[in-house]
Amino acid sequence: MTESVLNDLLRRVTESGLLDEPSIDDDTVVGLAHLDAAGVEVEVDLDPEIDDVDDPDIDAIMASLSEILGVSEDRWRAIVDEVVSDIEDALDDDEVDAEIDLRTDLEAVGVGVFADAVIVVFAGATSFPDALVHVQLTPELEVEDIEIVGDDDEEDDDDED
Repeated sequence: MTESVLNDLLRRVTESGLLDEPSIDDDTVVGLAHLDAAGVEVEVDLDPEIDDVDDPDIDAIMASLSEILGVSEDRWRAIVDEVVSDIEDALDDDEVDAEIDLRTDLEAVGVGVFADAVIVVFAGATSFPDALVHVQLTPELEVEDIEIVGDDDEEDDDDED
């Protein structure tokens, strides 16, 4: 079943034209896409969660992919504004350089799409040089969770495996 789900997802995403050079990588479908509202190209990872879900919802994954790639500039700015506000509220003043505008420093570099969520990965070259900001969105593109993941966090995760 794993192979048929991934092949179906790959076929659907190829036909949609939403991703450039889509391919199967382990248990996901990956490719590149242009996130017009942000003006950047991002790596996209479509995850049907084969190990966790008996009947993956390919329609929901495709709808979420279309939704995030087609997000309006106004909605994108609102998402970024909410992310920046939440980060500034959560961090102490000494943890974020006041000279840096996070709204311009954060750049989307990746998107993970699941049936019930979208994860946008931001890099902050100046504000978070050794970390990535993972923003979990609902399928309706409402901010649900924000996590700053540093290189140390990823190494710790790898050590636990």
